[in-house]
Amino acid sequence: MGRLSSFSARGAVVVTLLSSLFACAGSSDSDDPLSTELRRQVEHFKAEGLEIATRADTLQQRSELLWRWANAWALAGHQLPVRLPLAVQQVSQIAIPGREATPALFREIDTYLRQLAIEDEDPAALGGTRFAKGDSLVADSWATVEQIYTAGSRPPQQGGVFAIAGHFMSDQGPLQNQDPEADGFVSIRSDRAGVAFETLTVPWSGMHSGAQSRDAQIPAFRLGGADLQPGDTVTVVYGDPAGGSRGFRVQTMSTERLLFPFYVDLDGSGHFFTPSWGSRRVTGLAEVASLDVFVPSVVVVGESFEIAVRSADVWYNRPTGSIPAFEVRLEGETVAQIPAGTAAVSEVPDLSLKAAGVYRFEVLSSDGALRALSNPIRVVEEPGQRVFWGELHAHTDFAEAQGTPEEFFAYAHEDARLDFFSLTEHDAWLDDLEWQVLQGLADQTNESGDLVAFLGYEWTSARDLGGHHNVVFRNSDRQRVPVQVAPSLAELYRGLDAEGSADDVLVIPHAHEAGDWTLSDPELERLVEIYSMHGSFEWFGNLYLQNGWEVGFIAASDDHRSKPGLARPIFMQGALGQRGGLAAAVAAERSADAIFDALRSLSSYATSGERILLEAELNGFPMGSRQPQVEERRLRARVAGTAPIQRIDVIKNGDIALSRSYLGPQPPRATLLQVSFESSSEVFPPPRDNPRLYRFWDGTLTVEGGEIAAVSRVGLDSHYRDQLTVDETSRTSLQFRIQTRGRRDSFLLSLAGARSATRLRLELEPGREAGIAGRLVRQPRGDLPPAELSLRMLDLARGPSEHPIEVGPFTDRITFELVDVEGRMDQDLEWTDTGATAPGDYYYVRVTQLDGARAWSSPFWVGGP
Repeated sequence: MGRLSSFSARGAVVVTLLSSLFACAGSSDSDDPLSTELRRQVEHFKAEGLEIATRADTLQQRSELLWRWANAWALAGHQLPVRLPLAVQQVSQIAIPGREATPALFREIDTYLRQLAIEDEDPAALGGTRFAKGDSLVADSWATVEQIYTAGSRPPQQGGVFAIAGHFMSDQGPLQNQDPEADGFVSIRSDRAGVAFETLTVPWSGMHSGAQSRDAQIPAFRLGGADLQPGDTVTVVYGDPAGGSRGFRVQTMSTERLLFPFYVDLDGSGHFFTPSWGSRRVTGLAEVASLDVFVPSVVVVGESFEIAVRSADVWYNRPTGSIPAFEVRLEGETVAQIPAGTAAVSEVPDLSLKAAGVYRFEVLSSDGALRALSNPIRVVEEPGQRVFWGELHAHTDFAEAQGTPEEFFAYAHEDARLDFFSLTEHDAWLDDLEWQVLQGLADQTNESGDLVAFLGYEWTSARDLGGHHNVVFRNSDRQRVPVQVAPSLAELYRGLDAEGSADDVLVIPHAHEAGDWTLSDPELERLVEIYSMHGSFEWFGNLYLQNGWEVGFIAASDDHRSKPGLARPIFMQGALGQRGGLAAAVAAERSADAIFDALRSLSSYATSGERILLEAELNGFPMGSRQPQVEERRLRARVAGTAPIQRIDVIKNGDIALSRSYLGPQPPRATLLQVSFESSSEVFPPPRDNPRLYRFWDGTLTVEGGEIAAVSRVGLDSHYRDQLTVDETSRTSLQFRIQTRGRRDSFLLSLAGARSATRLRLELEPGREAGIAGRLVRQPRGDLPPAELSLRMLDLARGPSEHPIEVGPFTDRITFELVDVEGRMDQDLEWTDTGATAPGDYYYVRVTQLDGARAWSSPFWVGGP
C-alpha cells in the first residue's frame, strides 16, 4: 500500500489499523522513522556515497541499506517506488552462480536511493497528484480524465521529463500523444507562464509499461521554456477530446482503485521518481447479463441455510442498474421470491430441506431472460465431514495486480461466497507496511466470524532457484521469509523452520513459474496447485508424486484483479486465459484450525472453479491417506456436478487405469455435436522447465449435407479470445478462435438436416504457442503446421472420433463426439484394480463435465514408506 497510492488518497482504507502502526513505527522518542543505527548509515551514505554511482563491489551493500531504509520509510506511511522491492530481490540473486547484474539494475538501485534521500530531507519534495474530478468511471466506456501534478520543494527543471504510464494488467485502451484525433490521446499543460512541452516517448518495462505489454514505449513530455516552481501544477489530460479524440477506453474490470501511474525525471538525468498518486473508482455496467447462485455444499436434514444470488454484467462486474425480480425454484416448485431492486447480491435466508439427497436450486428472472442453477447441495442425516471452498492464490495492487486488499477481502466474502482464503501477494513487491496491513485485515476478518482468512504470501523466485510457492500460515502473527533475504528454495525452507512450527505452515508450489519437484520439505510442502487461470497442470502434481513426495491436490485462480474465488479470464492473450480454480477442504467445521488441519492432512481436492462435490475412498480409506500394503484395491467415488458428467477417470501412478464415459448418445433423445480442443501443457524433464505456453487454434468447420442450427459456447469461457462466428448466409460453416493450455475447451453444434452421410470438414490454420511465462528452456513454436480433418456423422455413431496432433514431444487433440446434453449430473463409480500392484502405488480420481470443468481428488497410497 505504501508503494501504490499516497496515504491521503487511501480514504477509509484501514485507517484505524494504519494509524496505530504509524504511531509505533519509530524506534526512538523522536519523529524519525529510522533507528539510531540505520540513521547513522543513511547519513553516511548521503554525505559520501549519494553522488557516486553503484558499482559491482558496492551493489550488495547498497541494496541491503535500501531494503532496510525503504521498509522503515514505508512503515512511516510514505509511498515507495513500485519496483523497489523487486530490484532488491534481483540483487539478492546476483551472488548465485550464472547470474549477473544488468546496467539497468545498477541504475535502478541508484534511482531508488536518490528518491529516498530526497524525501528524507523533505517528504513532500517530489509533489503529488490529484484528479480534477472524483467521479467514478464506467467500465468499457469512453472517458476523459484530468490528473493534476503539484510540484513539491524539488520541482522539475527544464529538460525534465514526465512519463505517462499504464498498467499491463488492464485492458484499458492504449495511450498515445502523437495524434490528437485518435483514441487515447494524452495532452499536457502547466499553469507556469512560459512553459512548453516537447512530445516524445520513452522505453518502459514492468507492470506500468502500458496496456497489454510488459515492455513498451510510453507517452512522455519534456519540460522546456521555464523551470517549474514549488506549488506549480502540471495537468495531464487522458483522452483529450479537443482535437477530435473519442477519449480513452476505460478497462472492462470494475475496481475501487484504478491508478494512472505518473513518473517524473526532475532534470533529464534519466532517474524517474515516483510522486504520490491518487486513484479513481471504476464501476460496472448497468445491465444484468448473468447470474451465479451459491448454496452450502453439505447441510444436515432440517438445518437452516441461505441462498445467495449474484448478478453480473457482461464483464462479470456487479451491475449498477436496476436488478430484476427473481424466482427461486426447487424441483419445479417455487420456494422464494426475490423482489426487484438495486442490490447486486441478494440472499434468501432460513431455508431447510427435510430429506437426505442432492439438490440444486434454480433461479429465474421475472422476464425469463436469466436462468442459473446453484451448485449441488448434499443433505445428510448426521453431521460429519463437510466441504468448504477456498482460494489460496490471488493478488491485488500490493503486488503487480489491480484493486485493493479491502476490495479483495470483501469480494471473497460477499461475491464469491468463499469459506476460506488467503491473499498471497508476491513478496517480490511487498514491503513491511503492506505485510502488517495484511496481518491486520486477516485478524479483523477472523474476528467477524463470517469466513476464515489465512495470512499468506507468494515466495517469488525464478524457476532455476526453486520456482514460485505460496506460503500460508495457520495464524496471522507469523513473519514472512521474503525472497529478498531467501532467494533460493532451500533458504526459504530453512527460514520457515527457524520462524516456527511446521504444523502451522503450508508451502504450495505451482507450475506457472514451476516449483522444483525434485526438492521438497515434506513437513511444509503438503499440497500442490495443479490448476489456475494460467492453465491445467495435472502433470505437475504427478511429477511430485513420481518423485516420492506425499502431496495432495488443490486449485486456485492466481487472479490479478482482486476477484478471488470467482475469477474469469482476462484480456491478455496467453495469460490467465481460463476461469480460476478452487480448493475444496473436507473438514468437520468452518474454523481456521479445522480447515488448516484438513489441508495439511491432504483432506482436500481441486476443481476448475465449479463447486463439484467429489467423495472418494479406497478400501474405506479417505483421499489423502496411505494405507497398509494390500493386493485388493477397491475404489468408490460419488460425484455431484454442476453440469452433466461426461467422464470419470481413475489415475494410477500417473496413467489412466480406468476411463468411464457417461454422455454417449441415447436415442431417441436429441443429440448435439461436441467439438473439443486440448493442448498438452506438460514439460518433459530433464531439464526442469516451465509449462508449455498456450496453443492458439484458428480455423473453419464446414458441414456438408446439413446446416448449423445453433452453436453453444458450453466449454468456452473467455470473451476476449474464444470466438465462434457462423456464416449467416449459408449456415454451413463456422469460424473459431480458441486458446488452450492443458484444459479441454469445446463448443456444441446443433445440426439441421444432418444424416449419416453428412460430412464434417475442419481446416486448421497455421498456429502458434504464445503467452506470458517465466524463462523457458524449450522455446515456444510460432510455426505450428496447418491441418485438415474430415469425417462423416456415421463415424460418430460408434463413439468419439479423436484426432491427435503431434507437436514435438507434445500431443494435442481435436475430438468430435455426439453427446447427450440431458445426461445426469450425479454419478457413482465402483472399481477394483485387477492389474499388477506394488507397494507405494498411488491413485486419484479425475472428473470431467460436459462443460469442460474438472475435479481431481487428492491421491491415495497403498503400502510403501
